Amino acid sequence: MPNADINGFRIHYERGGTGPLLVLLHGIGSSARSWQHQLQALADEYDVVAWDMRGYGSSSDPTQPYTMADAADDLAGLLDHLGFDQAHIGGLSMGGVLALEFYGKYPNRVRSLILADTNAGQAAVSEDERQRLLEQRLSAAGEPSGLARQRTPMLLSPDAAPEVVAEAESIMAEVHPEGYRHAARALAETDERDVLPRIQVPTLVIWGECDMVCTREEAEFLVQNIKGARLEVIPKAGHLSNLENPDAFNEAVRRFLRSLG
Repeated sequence: MPNADINGFRIHYERGGTGPLLVLLHGIGSSARSWQHQLQALADEYDVVAWDMRGYGSSSDPTQPYTMADAADDLAGLLDHLGFDQAHIGGLSMGGVLALEFYGKYPNRVRSLILADTNAGQAAVSEDERQRLLEQRLSAAGEPSGLARQRTPMLLSPDAAPEVVAEAESIMAEVHPEGYRHAARALAETDERDVLPRIQVPTLVIWGECDMVCTREEAEFLVQNIKGARLEVIPKAGHLSNLENPDAFNEAVRRFLRSLG
């Protein structure tokens, strides 16, 4: 099991393939496990790495609050550990917000961005909505299996296959309560809107057509505010578009990265 010692944390990651480095960042209720379909399918052309952020999966837990900027520093440390100056950075949901934060801090380390089912951060929504989401997450974190049962149907399309539902629920049931709470607080304080017009690398925005968590309007806001960004809609997929329709998701990513030469 590959691990790296970064900023005082044991950071676990999964890795497969050879070629240009593609680093994938998971959402708030997830882990590196959520990227297994990408690790397997894209390894023929890319060196694919999916990490467990601090407080997730097999990585160590934080004992005090942190910010998305701190998580971006962890990601820079992971690139150093892997021996790469630059990478294609992809993130889903919270992972997409972190990808934007990373670009804001380390623009020269990003070859391209893949922003899936995400937005510009929760600090960009109204204060009432932000507090509602945060309190909901903090209260639900104590019982991960219950959180997974309640939350998973909202993350998938109504027609999601039973095995997909089971996989998504299994992944969410493994979240660390304190890791989840720390991430929720960090996410609630993050606003990446000022980063969008500064982005100068090729950017792909992905949106699952049945996503009930991030709206199409939020996806289009990213496209409209990032120069040259393109939108790919994943059919028959909800918020976890990479897990629910991995074939279409992987093809969109492969088409985008190939277009960069």
